[in-house]
Amino acid sequence: MPSALKTRFVPLDDYFALDAEGSGERWEWRNGDVVCMSGAQPEHNTICLNIGAELRAHLRGSGCRTYTSDQRVKVHAGSPYLYPDCSVACDPSFMTINGLRTLLNPVLIVEVLSPSSAQDDKGTKFMQYQTIESLQDYLLIDSTEVAVLHYRKAGDVWTPRLFEQASDEVGLPELGIALPLAEIYLDIGLLPG
Repeated sequence: MPSALKTRFVPLDDYFALDAEGSGERWEWRNGDVVCMSGAQPEHNTICLNIGAELRAHLRGSGCRTYTSDQRVKVHAGSPYLYPDCSVACDPSFMTINGLRTLLNPVLIVEVLSPSSAQDDKGTKFMQYQTIESLQDYLLIDSTEVAVLHYRKAGDVWTPRLFEQASDEVGLPELGIALPLAEIYLDIGLLPG
């Protein structure tokens, strides 16, 4: 659950120093506000583990790599980088920002929604993620009900599609896989018995 660190503007250099400290906490700089990204609920954590495991299993041997929430991703608006819950890059490319490696070319970004993060994940962060040229798919996974909103890029247009049935599968044709909602929501207590 994000929590505001300061109410005053934090210069980017101060943010870089904080993020480089290696305290084990993840920090995002959002146009002068610094937010600590930690303390998620068990449902959120289980969904992140489920989606990461599904992606890794399906992509093994393909040259595409799955990354967890500790992997910084470079965006080109607002923040210098963000920490999505999960990301995938094929032939991953990195740059070093203030001594820290940052992913440049994700093709998929996943955010697991919680009541405290949903508005930002659906709004500001999605707009920032859209500045990543390589990004093709953006998944918003609700942690309180079975609902996955899949944004797919075609040209310059992002088209949404909502999945709400346990029997649904989210197709990711660029990666050649489909993710069953039954696996995404496994052990959460939201699937019919």
